Amino acid sequence: MKQTRDIHDLVGGLLMTATGLFFALYGREYEFGSTARMGPGYFPVVLGWILAVLGVSVAVPAWWRRGTFVTIQWGSLFWCVMSLLAFAITLRVLGVVVASFLAALLSLVPSAMGLRTRLTVCAVVSLLTTLIFPIGLQMILPIWPWSL
Repeated sequence: MKQTRDIHDLVGGLLMTATGLFFALYGREYEFGSTARMGPGYFPVVLGWILAVLGVSVAVPAWWRRGTFVTIQWGSLFWCVMSLLAFAITLRVLGVVVASFLAALLSLVPSAMGLRTRLTVCAVVSLLTTLIFPIGLQMILPIWPWSL
């Protein structure tokens, strides 16, 4: 049984189009403004339409292109969901640094990389998460377990 269409790009393009249309249409609830004085709806509407056009440009050629069968990597999906749940559960208790380190470590369980590389990746993810959210965006989040 041969597959006739590139399902990966077709599904990806359709999801991009749906997401873009959602934000483009939902953003119309807010004042649009103008290019010189942008309103709160300007950014989601413009980027939503750009994403929708890009999604169509990915999906349409995939309709006529041959592709491979879709294989779902259930182990990777499981560990990714577990890492998100662990981050959500431990954020308030352990702080951003430890929770993001733990989440990154759990998401790398199915990976073939060595322990030193895993710990380095987790440390970089934890550092970037801390620099971006509590420090850069000034979100009110505990950074360490003792800073509650």
